[in-house]
Amino acid sequence: MPYAITLLLDTEAAALVVAMWEALAARGVSDDALQLGYPPHVTLAVFPDSADLERLLRATREYATQWHRLPFELVSLGLFPGIPATLFLAPVVTPALLERHAGLLRCVATERVDPHYEVGHWVPHVTLAGGLANPPAAVAAVDPSRLPINCTLDRLEVVRFRPIAILASHRLIAA
Repeated sequence: MPYAITLLLDTEAAALVVAMWEALAARGVSDDALQLGYPPHVTLAVFPDSADLERLLRATREYATQWHRLPFELVSLGLFPGIPATLFLAPVVTPALLERHAGLLRCVATERVDPHYEVGHWVPHVTLAGGLANPPAAVAAVDPSRLPINCTLDRLEVVRFRPIAILASHRLIAA
């Protein structure tokens, strides 16, 4: 099972995202995010199961002691096209967010990261629904009046997935 390093949304913002997940499930579009059993988050990197877990754990522990909580604003819907497609919430991408991503990858540079998470290729997002055969139905199920969602990224985690197993969890420093 592969590993991911994630940043979690604060509790209040996460509840708003979960409400969107529930709306998608209630309309029969997708319950994948709810079934995952993991809170709303931004994935910084995904690594194969052959990655050096100790290196990933050390890097996140080190970064958690240096990183302040990061203000984060989810402002629009996005779609990764294809069959199947993925619907997501897109943030305002800030230099601070990009630097955190790049800094973390520098710290684990000897590990092979999934190409979608390489510096210059990463698209920060919070997934609403994956595996979509009918993206327009998914977009119609989400209430855009809930946007923007102002939140804070306040926890850094290392997880193994599917199923999700939290291997390390670090609360970030209050600003």
